[in-house]
Amino acid sequence: MTMQTHTRAFFMILCFVPMLAQFGCSAGSQYKPTGNPILDVRNPDLLERDRIAAAEQAWSEVVAGVRVRERTRQALKNLAWSSATTPQLRYTTLDLLMSDTSEDGNADSARMARLILPTEEDRQAVRIILQHAIRAKWEGLMPAIVRSYARVAPGYPDEERMERKAIEALNPGQPLEAVVFGVFLDPLKGASNREERSILRVADRTRDDAWGLLARLDKDGSQRVHLLESQSNLADDLGTKQTLDDLRACWYHFGVLPDQAMELAWLRQLRRSDDDKTAQNNTLWWEQSRTAISGLRNNQRQGLRLRHIEPIRWASQHHSDWMSASKAELSQEITSRFAGRTFIKRKTAKGEPAHNERFEQWESELSWADLITILVMDEAIQSPEVVEKIFVQRSLDHKDRKTEYGGILDVDPSTGLHRAVLFRPRARDRVSDERFVASEDMIRFSDRALAHYHFHANERNNEKYAGPSRADYINAETSGRTSLVFTSLKADELNVDLYQPNGVVIDLGVIRDPNAD
Repeated sequence: MTMQTHTRAFFMILCFVPMLAQFGCSAGSQYKPTGNPILDVRNPDLLERDRIAAAEQAWSEVVAGVRVRERTRQALKNLAWSSATTPQLRYTTLDLLMSDTSEDGNADSARMARLILPTEEDRQAVRIILQHAIRAKWEGLMPAIVRSYARVAPGYPDEERMERKAIEALNPGQPLEAVVFGVFLDPLKGASNREERSILRVADRTRDDAWGLLARLDKDGSQRVHLLESQSNLADDLGTKQTLDDLRACWYHFGVLPDQAMELAWLRQLRRSDDDKTAQNNTLWWEQSRTAISGLRNNQRQGLRLRHIEPIRWASQHHSDWMSASKAELSQEITSRFAGRTFIKRKTAKGEPAHNERFEQWESELSWADLITILVMDEAIQSPEVVEKIFVQRSLDHKDRKTEYGGILDVDPSTGLHRAVLFRPRARDRVSDERFVASEDMIRFSDRALAHYHFHANERNNEKYAGPSRADYINAETSGRTSLVFTSLKADELNVDLYQPNGVVIDLGVIRDPNAD
């Protein structure tokens, strides 16, 4: 390279450096604050620190009386509600809004908090809101606080949750369980207008969440039974009265209480339906189940859950010998069935504990009802009608690259045969080819279902994913359902795993396509 070439290259670099700065190659933003705080706080091109400073300036001007409160609140509320707002800016806007001590501002903040808390996943946002709720004594916020507390928050022990501190601070001297049951009895407390009361069936959802939280606090059910029997006449709301009747019937007829919010919704569907044919089938199912459960011995009732009722009802009609069998005899039946089967163990992901999937590893922890359920599920997945449908559905899942498929395993009331009913995810539920999201239609249709199921079939051979994922376990726990996962091994083979809300997973072995060449 000549000296002339070196010189020309040097001047080109000198000219290029300003261009780098002009087009934002530095760590800062090329945009600068205008000095108008409302314009600046809305500008996504500004640095977060500049937008936070603008929010604080705008609010200080409201406090000083030189800026319109309502317009400023609206600008900050838009940011607080937006999923595009950066975390620290959102925390700032929430903190400023909730600090408003004016009469209208305080009331508006309380309404906003009631809407945010039930679905808010950001723990810092929850903390900010509840700190102000305690300060402002927002007692009408209790249903929203209970719904927030009902949500599972991994890594945050119940006794350390901010929701618990808020409940105790706003209800001094009252037992936590009594406060939560009070929300169950009056789920619309604090809702100030018709719009708030009608949003997303808020009464049912609040009532269900309150019951789910109460079950978490009262693991053996004794306090819930006491509250049902001693305070059941305190409810004014028709929906609450009906739900109390449903719970009492479930307890008196089956000796069972739901443990999850979704289980309470499930119970409500079993007891009441808008469709006449469904209501008729559910009524018949309830009476048949009641008869089956009434014949159980005390040791057979231990650990009984709502998910066990349908397997027991089916067994009482189609395998009455199982109903009189002991746990040891049922275990022997399962061991005999599983002899010679091929089992596929899911590969443990890094950082996950090893999974136990074999029956003998869980046998000592299983209840009599669990053993009946395993046998009934095995009957279902071995039936030709179910196997044929499952392989057709697996093929459909494999071709659809946008979602996993799933459905329910139940009994056709007209034929008494097991069936696998597919529910293709709706467009909004097509999250990933490695995730199944159950539709509302599927949940509504599964009143009398034996189990929910889904596929791991995005690849022809998914052997390393043979079994439930962490998300699958969470879904089972949340729904209170027995679940199955069918994992593709070869073109004509599927591995079947049964998993329960309590973390138990039992490999049922491999099933084969009867129509394969």
